[in-house]
Amino acid sequence: MITGEDAIFYWLSNFRRGTLIFAGTFISAIVVWAAVSSTGNLTIRELETTGEARLALYDSSLRAAIDRYRYLPYVVARHHLVTAAVRNHAGVQAANIYLQQVNERSGAAALYILDRNGRTVASSNWGTEDSFVGEDYSFRPYFNRSLSGGEGFFFGIGVTTGRAGLFISNPIRHNDTIIGVAVVKIELEEVEQNWQDAGETVFVIDADGVITLTSQGDWKYKTLSPLSPDDRTRIENNRQYPGRELASLNVGEQLSKGSGIVAIEGKRYLFDSKPIKGSAWRIFYLTSMDQVTDRQGAVMLVAIIAGGMIILIILFWHERALKLASQREALELERIQALNIRLEEEITERRKTEAELRGTQNELVQAGKLAALGQMSAAIAHEINQPITAIRTFCASAKLMIERGKTDQLAQNINQISALTERMGAITGQLKTFSRKSTGVLEPVDLKVALDNTLQMLSPQLQQEQCTIERNEPDTPLVVQADLVRIEQICVNIIRNALDATADSTIKHIRIDLSVTQTEVIMRITDTGPGIDDDTLALLFDPFFTTKDPGRGVGLGLSVTYGIVRDFGGSIKAYNTPSAGACFEVRLPLLMDK
Repeated sequence: MITGEDAIFYWLSNFRRGTLIFAGTFISAIVVWAAVSSTGNLTIRELETTGEARLALYDSSLRAAIDRYRYLPYVVARHHLVTAAVRNHAGVQAANIYLQQVNERSGAAALYILDRNGRTVASSNWGTEDSFVGEDYSFRPYFNRSLSGGEGFFFGIGVTTGRAGLFISNPIRHNDTIIGVAVVKIELEEVEQNWQDAGETVFVIDADGVITLTSQGDWKYKTLSPLSPDDRTRIENNRQYPGRELASLNVGEQLSKGSGIVAIEGKRYLFDSKPIKGSAWRIFYLTSMDQVTDRQGAVMLVAIIAGGMIILIILFWHERALKLASQREALELERIQALNIRLEEEITERRKTEAELRGTQNELVQAGKLAALGQMSAAIAHEINQPITAIRTFCASAKLMIERGKTDQLAQNINQISALTERMGAITGQLKTFSRKSTGVLEPVDLKVALDNTLQMLSPQLQQEQCTIERNEPDTPLVVQADLVRIEQICVNIIRNALDATADSTIKHIRIDLSVTQTEVIMRITDTGPGIDDDTLALLFDPFFTTKDPGRGVGLGLSVTYGIVRDFGGSIKAYNTPSAGACFEVRLPLLMDK
């Protein structure tokens, strides 16, 4: 007989089972969606990277195929046999043979010359059935372009041979007068065949959006967008594509973005494009989106199987938990009481352990705070020293100005003091550089500007120590990715160390050399001090290491400088120069123009 308590138990069990199934299904669905989405995005990025490389390769190979013949009209137009044949039709047969020899050596489709009326005077194919000799090509745009002095660049179907090709032309001159036009015809079927053999989707359009070259044969001589009546009439008058409908694929608006996703004849592609230099053409590289959907489908299948496994595992553990719970409920009352006592003891012990752990944790947190305060106090004592010294100098200068009645010059000193106090506030926000990386925002900084600010702040101290500064630097900005305050701190620390090193020198001189390579900005600061011994060089950038007398330094300056330089992705080193002084060399990555 089933009691009310048993019914409630079974109802709760079924409810929990349904809830777990729903939760497992929901989590699995989220995992499947995330996996499919991320796979799609990753695959698209991979295809975009590959597409850019392949597009550059196809663009380079096409331009190479064209440039191989592009010089021919220019060279032929300057040959004496050509000019003689065009001027008075003298030596036409000699010109035919010359053009034939040049064409056979170059491998072009045809090479021919036209007079000012557009009629062919001589041609490399003079001895064939499709000879161009005597043909009138005055209607071709390349003829009119070269007749006006420019280079002709025209793709079309030959009216004599019926074969498509690229026509490149140059004017023929005699005594600075254009007397005719030299033309080379290039057939690019081999290029198209290579594209087809590679199994990739590539095509080229002309200025009217007509596909002139393509690996997809059924796309050739189609347009990206419908032609206007005027454009269609112009193309027909030029006899550019005779017998071709020039039907539109209606994708011009989609492809006008230069790159992205396009649907052509019901199939989606990822595309990229670029203009072809030296022409009005544009080349497109398309990758089928089937690769994306196939990979997403595979990932979805794996994710669904994994999700199903998760649901099964959840149900298994749930059923196992119910079974264990039923077994525990069947234990004798004394066993339950003993278990309760044991559980109470464990709970008491656990609470005691947790209390002890919380106490230990609080002590560790307090110790961490004390250590952080120790680092900050040491950094503040060192880093704020230079701005405070400068403020004192400016205050003394302001006092003298007041005593001398030069109150009109006080504004500059007050502005300098205000700037230094702002600088002190900025420095205190960066004192964690020694222990961890700064969270400050990096921006382009001109190292020359930072050095100007540093030398301006240290100017009173340099004058007091009678130390001269020599600067050697290029005229162009030396821009690095950093922040101005910490770059100035690097300069301050190194220059002050150099100044201290020259304290006992007869000649107190500091030379600052700024230079730049293709990837780095280099700052070298050289002093006329006694140099650094080998033992000191090995410990120079260690925290709290100093060779100064007590009270003059805590040994954090160069250590902090080392940390700042490393945060900016640079390097720093010190060495002795042949003249016995020391040199500090800082290298920082040069910020390239994008």
